[in-house]
Amino acid sequence: MKKKMVLVLSFLLVATLVFAGCSKGDNKPSEQTNDSNSGETSKPSEPAEETIKINAYMSSFGDDPKDTELYKLWKEKMEAHIGKKLDIKWIYVNSDDYPEKIKLTLASGDTPDIMSGVKDAEVMFQFGNQGSLLDIAPYLDEYAPNYKAYLESTKFSDKSMYTPEGKMFFFGDGFRNDTGLAGSAYPALYRFDVFQKHNIKVPENWDEFYDAAVKLKELYPDSYPVNSQEWPKFIDALALSNHTKSDIYWNGEKYVYGPTEESFKEGLMYIRKLYDEKLLDPEFLSQSQDQLKAKVTTGKSFMLPLAWAGWWEQYSVPDQGVSWGAAVNPKNEKYGDQWVLGPALLGHTIYANYGVMVSKNTKYPELIVKMLDYQYSDEMIDLMHWGVEGKTYQVVEGKKEFINKNGDWQEKKDLNGDGTTRQGFVFAPQNYSTDYIAYKKVQFFAKGQFEEMRPQEGMGKFTSSETAIAPYEQAPVVRLSKDDEAKKAQIMTAVQTYLDENIYKFLLGERNLSEWDAFKKELSDIGDYQSIVDMMNAQVSK
Repeated sequence: MKKKMVLVLSFLLVATLVFAGCSKGDNKPSEQTNDSNSGETSKPSEPAEETIKINAYMSSFGDDPKDTELYKLWKEKMEAHIGKKLDIKWIYVNSDDYPEKIKLTLASGDTPDIMSGVKDAEVMFQFGNQGSLLDIAPYLDEYAPNYKAYLESTKFSDKSMYTPEGKMFFFGDGFRNDTGLAGSAYPALYRFDVFQKHNIKVPENWDEFYDAAVKLKELYPDSYPVNSQEWPKFIDALALSNHTKSDIYWNGEKYVYGPTEESFKEGLMYIRKLYDEKLLDPEFLSQSQDQLKAKVTTGKSFMLPLAWAGWWEQYSVPDQGVSWGAAVNPKNEKYGDQWVLGPALLGHTIYANYGVMVSKNTKYPELIVKMLDYQYSDEMIDLMHWGVEGKTYQVVEGKKEFINKNGDWQEKKDLNGDGTTRQGFVFAPQNYSTDYIAYKKVQFFAKGQFEEMRPQEGMGKFTSSETAIAPYEQAPVVRLSKDDEAKKAQIMTAVQTYLDENIYKFLLGERNLSEWDAFKKELSDIGDYQSIVDMMNAQVSK
């Protein structure tokens, strides 16, 4: 699972193609772009088309999109949009080296026009405040209507994307979800052939989950019916259903420390009960993904309350009758609808901790803002994600669907090149409709029946879009000073280490849960986490 998550994160990082170049000039918005003319002089009635030279500076995993058909189409559209030819020199930096190299570049003062961001917004705010980056806020109204619309539809963007002085130093990563469903790639997974053989109800809440585990233990005494992946962890499933978190989190009104909440303790108590009754595999905290796979394919475990959806196919062994399927995660009736892991946020949103930077020294501030903004247009998003109608997708009954004749997505590869390569100065916002469609359909249980659908569709269809998204998924991002950030890191690292050590002890019976109040006092003595919570809330209230 970790490899999968790394691949996904890598996919998203590589996708952010950005440009960069070194130039000087006035950065105040003006009526006309300060361009240079590199074409030959032509007759007054037929002026030469300007060519804008830009160096594109980006973090790379080794893929070069310039020779793909999609890149050529992207460049044509971008040139038509700005009314000028583009001469782009792409500068690729290995992704492992990029975070440090971009810091050195920003500190040098000789900054490229456009720079791929880093997954640390504080770096971008730091160099923006030091004068290395363009403040794009004054350009939004006239040159960035698409991006501005994303900002306006994102909760707390006024606090997360701007400095207290109202400056903005990067274009945030975008996400588009027009399905109306807050789907998730992390359902519960069950071995449906066994459930159906013994007429066991597929659980919809934690009471039913326990009853099913007890029944399976009776039928298969040598098994441990319940198990868990390396990630997500079992405790995450209970935290979601009990509306808490194992760290500081935004609860919809303020920041709180989840592990001190009663709902968090209740989750531990439930897991401990399964462990004590030998319903939960005793190696659930230490086993590898390969070890888990060996168990779930050989009748040693039948229930995973929270798992990456793609694993159902790996766990199924059709020629042996082993059939795994998906269902909505069990919920705690006391807390209402469960939150889901990694929900697809609705509408058009901006993630505030990653993005693309523009140099304060660029000759073409208006032009570059306009180019970057075009990436957030529906036209460009459709090109980047769907491709070309008739080549990569077709419209069936008014809906787009990918052409996949041989089941290997060759049509997309012919247009895109390598699957991890993306085209553009900045990767167009992620598009949920094209993301989940690549998953295979699975037997999905909900509302008393089985349906064939993609896991994300089931998670979206059978959870409420109003209640499935945890408040912390759309929280105000707190920007701390360098000193406060260091203080937070020092305190919370010690606290989190002590928490993790003792969570294991409570779950494995090495500590009794009657000691919980004493443990909370110990945790507070290790580090004053409440001072950090108070500091974060103070920043939000400013």
